[in-house]
Amino acid sequence: MGGATSLFKRKSSVTRGETAEEPKMSSPPLKTKLANKDQETDDSKRKTLITATLGPASWTEEMIPEMIKAGVNIFRMNCSHRRSGQLEEVYPRIRKYAKELGKKVEVLGDLQGPKFRNGEIDPSVEGGAIELKKGEIIEFAIQKDDKDLTKPGRITMTETTEQVALLKGCRVGLTILLEDGIKEIKCVEVISEREIKCEVIRGGMHKARKGINVPDLEIDCAALTAKDIEDAEFLLQLDPPIEYICISFPQKGADIQELIDIMDRMKIEPSKRPKICPKIEKPQALDNLDDIMDLSQSLMVARGDLGVELGIERTIFAQKLMVKEAVERGLHPVIVATQMMESMIEAPVPTRAEASDVFNAVLDGAHSVMLSGEAATGKYPAETVRAQAAIALEAESVKHHFKEPKDVIEAGLKTKAANKDQE
Repeated sequence: MGGATSLFKRKSSVTRGETAEEPKMSSPPLKTKLANKDQETDDSKRKTLITATLGPASWTEEMIPEMIKAGVNIFRMNCSHRRSGQLEEVYPRIRKYAKELGKKVEVLGDLQGPKFRNGEIDPSVEGGAIELKKGEIIEFAIQKDDKDLTKPGRITMTETTEQVALLKGCRVGLTILLEDGIKEIKCVEVISEREIKCEVIRGGMHKARKGINVPDLEIDCAALTAKDIEDAEFLLQLDPPIEYICISFPQKGADIQELIDIMDRMKIEPSKRPKICPKIEKPQALDNLDDIMDLSQSLMVARGDLGVELGIERTIFAQKLMVKEAVERGLHPVIVATQMMESMIEAPVPTRAEASDVFNAVLDGAHSVMLSGEAATGKYPAETVRAQAAIALEAESVKHHFKEPKDVIEAGLKTKAANKDQE
Protein backbone atom coordinates (compact mmCIF):
# COMPACT_ATOMS: atom_id res chain seq x y z
CA MET A 1 0.00 0.00 0.00
CA GLY A 2 1.14 3.53 -0.76
CA GLY A 3 1.93 6.05 1.96
CA ALA A 4 -0.51 8.73 2.97
CA THR A 5 -0.52 11.93 0.90
CA SER A 6 0.89 14.91 2.79
CA LEU A 7 -1.32 17.97 3.03
CA PHE A 8 1.70 20.26 3.10
CA LYS A 9 3.58 21.64 0.11
CA ARG A 10 7.18 20.54 -0.30
CA LYS A 11 9.74 21.65 -2.82
CA SER A 12 11.67 19.11 -4.87
CA SER A 13 15.35 19.53 -5.74
CA VAL A 14 14.84 17.77 -9.10
CA THR A 15 15.54 20.12 -12.02
CA ARG A 16 13.75 20.05 -15.35
CA GLY A 17 14.68 17.02 -17.43
CA GLU A 18 15.98 15.00 -14.49
CA THR A 19 14.43 11.85 -13.12
CA ALA A 20 14.72 11.04 -9.48
CA GLU A 21 14.11 7.74 -7.74
CA GLU A 22 13.12 9.55 -4.57
CA PRO A 23 12.11 13.19 -4.16
CA LYS A 24 14.61 15.31 -2.25
CA MET A 25 13.86 18.32 -0.15
CA SER A 26 15.45 21.64 -1.11
CA SER A 27 14.34 23.15 2.19
CA PRO A 28 13.65 21.68 5.62
CA PRO A 29 10.10 20.52 6.33
CA LEU A 30 7.74 22.92 8.03
CA LYS A 31 8.19 23.05 11.78
CA THR A 32 5.53 23.64 14.38
CA LYS A 33 7.20 26.87 15.50
CA LEU A 34 5.90 28.43 12.27
CA ALA A 35 2.48 28.53 13.95
CA ASN A 36 3.94 30.94 16.51
CA LYS A 37 4.15 33.69 13.92
CA ASP A 38 2.51 37.07 14.42
CA GLN A 39 -1.24 36.91 13.81
CA GLU A 40 -2.47 38.50 10.59
CA THR A 41 -4.67 41.42 11.63
CA ASP A 42 -5.13 43.48 8.45
CA ASP A 43 -8.74 42.67 7.59
CA SER A 44 -8.43 44.54 4.28
CA LYS A 45 -6.45 41.50 3.05
CA ARG A 46 -9.28 39.07 3.79
CA LYS A 47 -10.79 37.36 0.74
CA THR A 48 -13.12 34.95 2.51
CA LEU A 49 -16.62 36.43 2.61
CA ILE A 50 -18.59 36.54 5.85
CA THR A 51 -22.27 35.73 5.30
CA ALA A 52 -24.45 36.68 8.26
CA THR A 53 -28.10 35.79 8.81
CA LEU A 54 -30.30 38.68 9.88
CA GLY A 55 -32.76 38.35 12.72
CA PRO A 56 -34.01 40.19 15.80
CA ALA A 57 -30.49 40.52 17.21
CA SER A 58 -29.01 42.08 14.09
CA TRP A 59 -31.55 43.72 11.75
CA THR A 60 -32.11 46.89 13.72
CA GLU A 61 -31.07 50.41 12.70
CA GLU A 62 -28.32 50.24 15.32
CA MET A 63 -26.92 46.79 14.56
CA ILE A 64 -26.80 46.63 10.76
CA PRO A 65 -24.09 49.33 10.50
CA GLU A 66 -22.18 47.64 13.34
CA MET A 67 -22.37 44.31 11.51
CA ILE A 68 -21.06 45.92 8.32
CA LYS A 69 -18.17 47.56 10.20
CA ALA A 70 -17.42 44.22 11.88
CA GLY A 71 -16.87 42.65 8.46
CA VAL A 72 -20.11 41.30 6.96
CA ASN A 73 -19.91 40.90 3.18
CA ILE A 74 -23.27 39.20 2.54
CA PHE A 75 -26.45 39.50 4.58
CA ARG A 76 -28.80 36.50 4.47
CA MET A 77 -32.50 37.37 4.62
CA ASN A 78 -34.48 34.32 5.74
CA CYS A 79 -37.87 34.39 4.02
CA SER A 80 -39.51 32.61 6.95
CA HIS A 81 -39.56 36.11 8.50
CA ARG A 82 -41.21 37.78 5.53
CA ARG A 83 -44.85 37.49 6.53
CA SER A 84 -44.19 39.60 9.61
CA GLY A 85 -43.17 42.42 7.25
CA GLN A 86 -39.58 42.53 8.51
CA LEU A 87 -37.82 42.04 5.19
CA GLU A 88 -39.60 44.99 3.59
CA GLU A 89 -38.04 47.16 6.33
CA VAL A 90 -34.65 45.45 6.49
CA TYR A 91 -33.69 45.46 2.80
CA PRO A 92 -33.57 49.25 2.31
CA ARG A 93 -31.79 49.52 5.66
CA ILE A 94 -28.97 47.28 4.39
CA ARG A 95 -28.57 49.31 1.21
CA LYS A 96 -28.69 52.60 3.11
CA TYR A 97 -25.91 51.78 5.58
CA ALA A 98 -23.70 50.01 3.05
CA LYS A 99 -23.77 53.16 0.94
CA GLU A 100 -23.14 55.45 3.92
CA LEU A 101 -20.17 53.35 5.05
CA GLY A 102 -18.79 52.96 1.54
CA LYS A 103 -18.82 49.16 1.76
CA LYS A 104 -19.79 46.57 -0.81
CA VAL A 105 -22.44 44.48 0.90
CA GLU A 106 -24.49 41.90 -0.99
CA VAL A 107 -27.80 40.30 -0.05
CA LEU A 108 -28.90 36.68 -0.21
CA GLY A 109 -32.62 35.86 -0.07
CA ASP A 110 -33.25 32.38 1.31
CA LEU A 111 -36.47 30.63 0.27
CA GLN A 112 -37.79 28.48 3.09
CA GLY A 113 -38.56 25.36 1.05
CA PRO A 114 -40.86 22.51 2.09
CA LYS A 115 -41.02 21.89 5.82
CA PHE A 116 -42.06 18.60 7.36
CA ARG A 117 -43.32 18.70 10.93
CA ASN A 118 -45.77 16.76 13.07
CA GLY A 119 -48.85 18.70 14.19
CA GLU A 120 -50.09 19.80 17.57
CA ILE A 121 -50.31 17.52 20.59
CA ASP A 122 -53.84 16.56 21.61
CA PRO A 123 -54.88 18.80 24.54
CA SER A 124 -55.85 15.73 26.56
CA VAL A 125 -52.17 14.69 26.73
CA GLU A 126 -50.68 15.68 30.07
CA GLY A 127 -47.53 17.79 29.82
CA GLY A 128 -47.90 18.51 26.11
CA ALA A 129 -45.67 15.60 25.04
CA ILE A 130 -46.06 11.93 24.20
CA GLU A 131 -43.59 9.20 25.08
CA LEU A 132 -42.23 7.06 22.26
CA LYS A 133 -40.99 3.73 23.67
CA LYS A 134 -38.42 1.60 21.85
CA GLY A 135 -40.09 -1.35 20.11
CA GLU A 136 -43.57 0.23 20.25
CA ILE A 137 -45.70 0.17 17.08
CA ILE A 138 -47.30 3.55 16.34
CA GLU A 139 -49.40 5.12 13.59
CA PHE A 140 -47.91 7.89 11.45
CA ALA A 141 -50.46 9.69 9.30
CA ILE A 142 -51.94 12.77 7.69
CA GLN A 143 -54.62 14.30 9.92
CA LYS A 144 -58.12 13.05 9.09
CA ASP A 145 -59.64 16.23 10.51
CA ASP A 146 -58.84 19.09 12.90
CA LYS A 147 -59.36 16.85 15.92
CA ASP A 148 -56.91 14.18 14.73
CA LEU A 149 -53.94 15.47 16.74
CA THR A 150 -50.77 13.73 17.89
CA LYS A 151 -51.37 11.51 20.93
CA PRO A 152 -49.90 8.34 22.44
CA GLY A 153 -49.59 5.70 19.71
CA ARG A 154 -50.30 8.12 16.85
CA ILE A 155 -48.26 10.94 15.26
CA THR A 156 -50.10 13.10 12.72
CA MET A 157 -49.14 15.85 10.28
CA THR A 158 -51.34 18.58 8.84
CA GLU A 159 -52.39 18.15 5.21
CA THR A 160 -50.06 20.02 2.87
CA THR A 161 -48.97 19.06 -0.65
CA GLU A 162 -45.46 18.30 0.58
CA GLN A 163 -46.48 16.26 3.62
CA VAL A 164 -48.98 14.21 1.64
CA ALA A 165 -46.17 13.47 -0.86
CA LEU A 166 -43.93 12.32 1.99
CA LEU A 167 -46.51 9.81 3.28
CA LYS A 168 -47.30 8.64 -0.24
CA GLY A 169 -43.63 7.78 -0.83
CA CYS A 170 -43.20 5.73 2.34
CA ARG A 171 -42.45 2.02 2.03
CA VAL A 172 -41.73 -0.82 4.43
CA GLY A 173 -38.23 -0.52 5.87
CA LEU A 174 -38.00 3.26 5.38
CA THR A 175 -36.34 5.18 8.22
CA ILE A 176 -38.05 8.34 9.47
CA LEU A 177 -36.14 10.71 11.75
CA LEU A 178 -37.86 12.98 14.25
CA GLU A 179 -36.59 16.20 15.88
CA ASP A 180 -33.29 16.51 13.99
CA GLY A 181 -32.60 12.79 14.26
CA ILE A 182 -32.92 12.59 18.05
CA LYS A 183 -35.67 10.00 17.63
CA GLU A 184 -36.09 7.35 14.92
CA ILE A 185 -39.01 5.28 13.67
CA LYS A 186 -39.14 2.70 10.86
CA CYS A 187 -42.06 1.88 8.56
CA VAL A 188 -43.32 -1.67 9.11
CA GLU A 189 -46.67 -1.49 7.29
CA VAL A 190 -48.30 0.75 4.68
CA ILE A 191 -51.99 1.21 5.52
CA SER A 192 -52.75 3.68 2.73
CA GLU A 193 -51.17 6.59 0.87
CA ARG A 194 -51.94 8.74 3.92
CA GLU A 195 -51.11 6.41 6.82
CA ILE A 196 -48.43 3.93 7.82
CA LYS A 197 -47.42 1.95 10.90
CA CYS A 198 -43.94 2.33 12.35
CA GLU A 199 -41.73 0.70 14.94
CA VAL A 200 -39.96 3.04 17.36
CA ILE A 201 -36.23 2.43 16.99
CA ARG A 202 -34.98 5.30 19.16
CA GLY A 203 -37.54 6.82 21.48
CA GLY A 204 -38.03 9.68 23.89
CA MET A 205 -40.50 12.42 24.74
CA HIS A 206 -42.03 14.03 21.65
CA LYS A 207 -43.63 17.48 21.46
CA ALA A 208 -45.62 19.47 18.90
CA ARG A 209 -44.24 20.86 15.63
CA LYS A 210 -40.96 18.88 15.59
CA GLY A 211 -39.07 18.42 12.33
CA ILE A 212 -39.28 15.24 10.26
CA ASN A 213 -36.56 13.96 7.93
CA VAL A 214 -36.66 10.97 5.58
CA PRO A 215 -33.08 10.45 4.35
CA ASP A 216 -33.73 7.66 1.83
CA LEU A 217 -36.79 9.15 0.14
CA GLU A 218 -36.79 11.43 -2.89
CA ILE A 219 -40.02 13.24 -2.15
CA ASP A 220 -42.16 13.62 -5.27
CA CYS A 221 -43.24 17.24 -5.01
CA ALA A 222 -42.23 20.62 -6.37
CA ALA A 223 -39.11 22.17 -4.82
CA LEU A 224 -40.86 25.52 -4.40
CA THR A 225 -43.93 25.75 -2.19
CA ALA A 226 -46.70 28.30 -2.76
CA LYS A 227 -45.02 30.49 -0.12
CA ASP A 228 -41.64 30.11 -1.87
CA ILE A 229 -43.13 31.29 -5.16
CA GLU A 230 -44.66 34.31 -3.44
CA ASP A 231 -41.37 35.06 -1.68
CA ALA A 232 -39.35 34.63 -4.89
CA GLU A 233 -41.60 37.12 -6.66
CA PHE A 234 -41.02 39.57 -3.81
CA LEU A 235 -37.24 39.11 -3.92
CA LEU A 236 -37.10 39.44 -7.71
CA GLN A 237 -38.85 42.82 -7.60
CA LEU A 238 -36.49 44.43 -5.10
CA ASP A 239 -34.71 47.58 -6.23
CA PRO A 240 -31.77 47.53 -6.43
CA PRO A 241 -31.79 43.83 -7.41
CA ILE A 242 -30.84 41.23 -4.85
CA GLU A 243 -27.56 39.40 -5.59
CA TYR A 244 -28.44 35.81 -4.63
CA ILE A 245 -31.48 33.58 -4.10
CA CYS A 246 -31.20 30.28 -2.22
CA ILE A 247 -33.38 27.27 -3.02
CA SER A 248 -33.82 24.99 -0.01
CA PHE A 249 -33.83 21.18 -0.25
CA PRO A 250 -33.27 20.79 -4.01
CA GLN A 251 -32.96 17.15 -5.03
CA LYS A 252 -32.32 17.44 -8.78
CA GLY A 253 -31.68 19.91 -11.58
CA ALA A 254 -35.39 20.27 -12.36
CA ASP A 255 -35.84 21.85 -8.92
CA ILE A 256 -33.54 24.71 -9.92
CA GLN A 257 -35.43 25.14 -13.19
CA GLU A 258 -38.56 26.03 -11.19
CA LEU A 259 -36.93 29.28 -10.05
CA ILE A 260 -35.59 30.02 -13.54
CA ASP A 261 -39.13 29.60 -14.87
CA ILE A 262 -40.37 32.23 -12.41
CA MET A 263 -37.68 34.64 -13.60
CA ASP A 264 -38.70 33.95 -17.20
CA ARG A 265 -42.38 34.47 -16.41
CA MET A 266 -41.59 37.78 -14.69
CA LYS A 267 -39.36 38.78 -17.63
CA ILE A 268 -36.42 39.58 -15.35
CA GLU A 269 -33.58 40.95 -17.46
CA PRO A 270 -30.42 38.81 -17.45
CA SER A 271 -28.40 41.67 -15.92
CA LYS A 272 -30.84 41.87 -13.00
CA ARG A 273 -31.18 38.17 -12.28
CA PRO A 274 -29.71 37.06 -8.96
CA LYS A 275 -27.32 34.16 -8.82
CA ILE A 276 -29.10 30.95 -7.91
CA CYS A 277 -27.60 29.31 -4.83
CA PRO A 278 -28.89 25.78 -4.09
CA LYS A 279 -28.66 24.71 -0.46
CA ILE A 280 -27.47 21.12 -0.49
CA GLU A 281 -29.43 19.49 2.34
CA LYS A 282 -30.59 16.11 0.94
CA PRO A 283 -28.50 13.00 0.16
CA GLN A 284 -30.31 12.80 -3.21
CA ALA A 285 -28.74 16.14 -4.15
CA LEU A 286 -25.28 14.63 -3.78
CA ASP A 287 -26.16 12.04 -6.46
CA ASN A 288 -27.55 14.74 -8.78
CA LEU A 289 -25.07 17.54 -8.04
CA ASP A 290 -23.83 17.92 -11.62
CA ASP A 291 -27.36 18.60 -12.89
CA ILE A 292 -27.98 21.02 -10.02
CA MET A 293 -24.74 22.91 -10.65
CA ASP A 294 -25.45 23.12 -14.39
CA LEU A 295 -28.27 25.56 -13.58
CA SER A 296 -26.67 27.33 -10.60
CA GLN A 297 -24.11 30.07 -10.13
CA SER A 298 -23.40 29.65 -6.42
CA LEU A 299 -23.74 26.86 -3.85
CA MET A 300 -24.27 26.43 -0.11
CA VAL A 301 -23.09 23.44 1.89
CA ALA A 302 -26.04 23.46 4.32
CA ARG A 303 -24.87 21.08 7.00
CA GLY A 304 -27.96 21.23 9.25
CA ASP A 305 -30.51 19.02 7.53
CA LEU A 306 -27.73 17.33 5.54
CA GLY A 307 -26.13 16.28 8.82
CA VAL A 308 -29.44 14.81 9.98
CA GLU A 309 -30.18 12.92 6.76
CA LEU A 310 -26.66 11.89 5.73
CA GLY A 311 -25.32 11.57 9.25
CA ILE A 312 -22.82 13.94 10.82
CA GLU A 313 -20.03 11.39 10.32
CA ARG A 314 -20.39 11.52 6.51
CA THR A 315 -21.18 15.23 6.21
CA ILE A 316 -17.53 16.30 6.56
CA PHE A 317 -16.48 14.23 3.55
CA ALA A 318 -19.45 15.56 1.59
CA GLN A 319 -18.46 19.13 2.45
CA LYS A 320 -14.94 18.70 1.12
CA LEU A 321 -16.12 17.09 -2.12
CA MET A 322 -18.89 19.65 -2.69
CA VAL A 323 -16.60 22.63 -2.17
CA LYS A 324 -13.98 21.18 -4.51
CA GLU A 325 -16.48 20.37 -7.27
CA ALA A 326 -18.31 23.69 -7.06
CA VAL A 327 -15.11 25.74 -7.05
CA GLU A 328 -13.77 23.80 -10.03
CA ARG A 329 -17.05 24.44 -11.85
CA GLY A 330 -16.61 28.18 -11.32
CA LEU A 331 -19.55 28.68 -8.93
CA HIS A 332 -19.12 31.71 -6.65
CA PRO A 333 -19.47 32.09 -3.78
CA VAL A 334 -19.32 28.57 -2.43
CA ILE A 335 -20.62 28.93 1.14
CA VAL A 336 -20.13 26.60 4.11
CA ALA A 337 -22.91 26.99 6.68
CA THR A 338 -24.41 25.75 9.95
CA GLN A 339 -23.13 25.85 13.53
CA MET A 340 -19.80 27.40 12.59
CA MET A 341 -19.73 29.61 15.70
CA GLU A 342 -22.77 28.17 17.48
CA SER A 343 -21.51 28.70 21.02
CA MET A 344 -21.36 32.46 20.42
CA ILE A 345 -25.14 32.59 20.60
CA GLU A 346 -24.43 32.74 24.33
CA ALA A 347 -20.64 33.17 24.70
CA PRO A 348 -18.44 36.16 23.74
CA VAL A 349 -15.73 33.94 22.22
CA PRO A 350 -15.84 30.78 20.06
CA THR A 351 -14.69 27.32 21.03
CA ARG A 352 -11.46 25.87 19.65
CA ALA A 353 -13.50 23.34 17.67
CA GLU A 354 -15.47 26.16 16.02
CA ALA A 355 -12.28 28.01 15.14
CA SER A 356 -10.95 24.80 13.60
CA ASP A 357 -14.17 24.38 11.59
CA VAL A 358 -13.92 27.86 10.07
CA PHE A 359 -10.19 27.46 9.44
CA ASN A 360 -10.67 24.13 7.66
CA ALA A 361 -13.53 25.45 5.53
CA VAL A 362 -11.11 28.06 4.19
CA LEU A 363 -8.50 25.37 3.51
CA ASP A 364 -11.21 23.35 1.72
CA GLY A 365 -11.48 26.27 -0.71
CA ALA A 366 -14.80 27.80 0.44
CA HIS A 367 -15.32 31.40 -0.67
CA SER A 368 -17.58 32.18 2.27
CA VAL A 369 -18.39 31.00 5.79
CA MET A 370 -21.84 31.66 7.21
CA LEU A 371 -23.34 32.62 10.55
CA SER A 372 -26.90 31.54 11.33
CA GLY A 373 -28.38 31.80 14.83
CA GLU A 374 -25.15 33.37 16.07
CA ALA A 375 -25.91 36.50 14.06
CA ALA A 376 -29.72 36.30 13.94
CA THR A 377 -30.59 35.72 17.59
CA GLY A 378 -27.29 35.59 19.50
CA LYS A 379 -26.09 37.89 22.27
CA TYR A 380 -22.93 38.91 20.40
CA PRO A 381 -23.71 39.28 16.67
CA ALA A 382 -21.02 41.85 15.78
CA GLU A 383 -18.40 40.17 17.95
CA THR A 384 -19.16 36.86 16.21
CA VAL A 385 -18.61 38.44 12.80
CA ARG A 386 -15.25 39.85 13.92
CA ALA A 387 -14.19 36.51 15.40
CA GLN A 388 -15.11 34.53 12.30
CA ALA A 389 -13.42 37.07 10.03
CA ALA A 390 -10.24 36.90 12.13
CA ILE A 391 -10.11 33.11 11.93
CA ALA A 392 -10.69 33.16 8.16
CA LEU A 393 -7.98 35.80 7.71
CA GLU A 394 -5.48 33.77 9.70
CA ALA A 395 -6.30 30.67 7.65
CA GLU A 396 -5.68 32.63 4.45
CA SER A 397 -2.31 33.82 5.76
CA VAL A 398 -0.99 30.24 5.99
CA LYS A 399 -3.02 28.62 3.21
CA HIS A 400 -0.02 28.72 0.86
CA HIS A 401 1.68 26.12 3.08
CA PHE A 402 -1.01 23.58 2.20
CA LYS A 403 -1.73 21.72 -1.00
CA GLU A 404 -4.80 22.66 -2.98
CA PRO A 405 -7.84 20.36 -2.55
CA LYS A 406 -7.37 19.18 -6.15
CA ASP A 407 -3.95 17.84 -5.13
CA VAL A 408 -5.24 16.10 -2.01
CA ILE A 409 -8.60 14.64 -3.09
CA GLU A 410 -8.53 11.79 -5.59
CA ALA A 411 -8.90 13.08 -9.15
CA GLY A 412 -12.35 12.53 -10.65
CA LEU A 413 -13.99 11.71 -7.32
CA LYS A 414 -17.60 12.97 -7.35
CA THR A 415 -19.69 14.21 -4.42
CA LYS A 416 -22.06 11.24 -4.69
CA ALA A 417 -19.22 9.16 -3.22
CA ALA A 418 -20.16 10.73 0.12
CA ASN A 419 -23.62 9.12 -0.15
CA LYS A 420 -22.20 5.66 0.44
CA ASP A 421 -23.27 3.40 3.28
CA GLN A 422 -21.71 4.52 6.53
CA GLU A 423 -18.81 2.38 7.71
